[in-house]
Amino acid sequence: MSDIVLSIHKNYVRLHRDTGEIEWLLGDELVEIMHDRSGLKGEAFMGALESDASRQTRLDIGLRLFEGLLGGAPPGLWQELQDAADENCPLRVRIDIDSTELAVLPWELMRDRQRPLWLNSRVLLRRGRHAGSPGKTEEGDRMGPLRTLIVVCNPRDPDLLADQELAKIGAALTCLPGRVHTEVLDGPSLTELAAELALVRPHVLHFIGHGMRAVAGDPGGLHFNARQPGGATGEGQEKPPTPAWTLGPDEMHHLYDRWTPRLVVLNACRQAHAPAARFAGLIEVCLERRSAAVVAMQADIASPAAAEFSHVLYEDLARARSIDAALTKVRQRLQMREPDGPAWALPVLQCGMSDPTEVIRMDFGHAEPELTRLNGSGLFGDLAMFLGRAKERRTGWWDQRETGRPEQLLAITSAQRATGKTWLAKWCLLTCMLRGDDVTYANLSEYEGRGNAPVTLDWLAVLRALRDACTDRRQPDPMPPQEFAMFNRVVNRGRVGGEIWAQRLPTSDTDDGGPFLVDVDRHAETRKQEIFQAFLSTLRARIQARRRPHLLAIDNVDKTIESDFRTALLPHLLTPVQETRDEFPLRLLAVAPQSWPGFRHLQEVMPGEPVVLTDFQLYDYKRLAREFWERKVHSSTVPERWKFEMFEQVLDSYARAFQGGHQAVPVTVYQQMLDVLLSMAGMREAG
Repeated sequence: MSDIVLSIHKNYVRLHRDTGEIEWLLGDELVEIMHDRSGLKGEAFMGALESDASRQTRLDIGLRLFEGLLGGAPPGLWQELQDAADENCPLRVRIDIDSTELAVLPWELMRDRQRPLWLNSRVLLRRGRHAGSPGKTEEGDRMGPLRTLIVVCNPRDPDLLADQELAKIGAALTCLPGRVHTEVLDGPSLTELAAELALVRPHVLHFIGHGMRAVAGDPGGLHFNARQPGGATGEGQEKPPTPAWTLGPDEMHHLYDRWTPRLVVLNACRQAHAPAARFAGLIEVCLERRSAAVVAMQADIASPAAAEFSHVLYEDLARARSIDAALTKVRQRLQMREPDGPAWALPVLQCGMSDPTEVIRMDFGHAEPELTRLNGSGLFGDLAMFLGRAKERRTGWWDQRETGRPEQLLAITSAQRATGKTWLAKWCLLTCMLRGDDVTYANLSEYEGRGNAPVTLDWLAVLRALRDACTDRRQPDPMPPQEFAMFNRVVNRGRVGGEIWAQRLPTSDTDDGGPFLVDVDRHAETRKQEIFQAFLSTLRARIQARRRPHLLAIDNVDKTIESDFRTALLPHLLTPVQETRDEFPLRLLAVAPQSWPGFRHLQEVMPGEPVVLTDFQLYDYKRLAREFWERKVHSSTVPERWKFEMFEQVLDSYARAFQGGHQAVPVTVYQQMLDVLLSMAGMREAG
């Protein structure tokens, strides 16, 4: 709940807190503005947010707003409230303004003699609205990751710098991979936008674009596809242009008929101005239709500042910071970046619910600090550079936990080499782990030819590799080796057969490592089945004890002898996993190239289609290149003095080689080109 509510009613201010209410007179200047139906007096205040306004002008307006709102309060009240707060236990203040004439004022500039109030981490301010509280959130909808749909309104407008903003968002999310899931939609029609909203069901709906200020007789809105430079389009290039249209209040209502996001971000100019009719603007529609909060810009924001705004915002969303605390951090960063500019005061946070900490709160399967420890597991260290693949990433957890049709056998494949199959498998593991599953990553190529294992693995070598992977200390939460004692005894007995198996003679709890003997008796198939059953029983016993699903990813399945995969692993491991329906299931994720002969056998038992990866398409090439660069800058991998344009020149040369029929580039190209740059720089320094 809010610690304090400051509300303006007619000509007085009311402060409400748990201990009671205090009232005082609103300042004379604000009273005059409130009764000025022409709006001219208020426009003088709004001019302070223009880029050509002086810093002193903003200081003066901020002091006048403070004096008008709090100047009549009991002496020392505001200072007393601030002194009682700290960053760990901040004072939360909601400002409710009934008057449209006062609501349009730049309250975010408000300051006392010491500092701007909205830059103070100890006092978190937000604007309120009486548009109704959000509807009840289903528990399943609280389960992470935080889903975000980012809509680029004018993807062909070079001045928008949308790719730069998307790259900044991607770099920000590398701090804690898997906490926020983002999908991007470029220049959609209203029908396409509504369909994607219903499909992704985002917690956060984020628009990147240009706004149109609401004026009398025109409610304003967001322009889509308004700027479309000429040029031929064709296969492998961008989709044909979508007709221009405007997202106004009526269109926004249509979107809310499909899905209600918790938070709406309008990173476009001129959307926070209240229109003449109270509920006519986009913000009012969002809050009226029960979004918990809206963040919008109240004046023109330069595209570089808009990109920095998104970078800081998503960095804090990944860290599960509340929306009001996140916006304060955004303002602080923008103010440091441009101390004399207005950018830090442009974002407006309006909440439709009383507690801002609940706006985008997500639940995960582990509590802190365990959640962050698991997030930082070495198994997932390289995922900071995993680019794109948003829809494919979603398959690994959405289809399993959200659709009501859980598939316990999944596959990732591709026709090309190095398309990111391993990255995607690890991303699925990471997301499911954060949601509460136990996960294991087994890379069969690590066991190929190791010890007594053959160069190509037979079925028993595969089971041993899976067991060793489950107990490997590199796993986020490895199984104790003693949990496989029963399995090892069954292996030792079953692989040799004969009298040892028939009489169930005692054997060691440690695997003796020998091969499976086929010809010692007539029970080879039965012995084989017992070994598989012991392996599955071991995993299922752990699942029941921990009451968590377990996802086992098997990478490089093609390292298995194809006949052993078909006659042993398929009927005795994969099929039983798929056919068994438990409250807490064991699930398998197989990774193999389409060219492997065993893959068609895998498809025969899969209930759904595999996730098929391809090389990056040329129309994604530049966007992902910028995101790659921003992530490298974020991780301090490239020298600080280097600029993206250097990298871009190398990439342009590479891309030209793919013209004339080629529409895709390998996913490894960015690192290869960066290595070229780093090598050239090293040679110059050595020379």
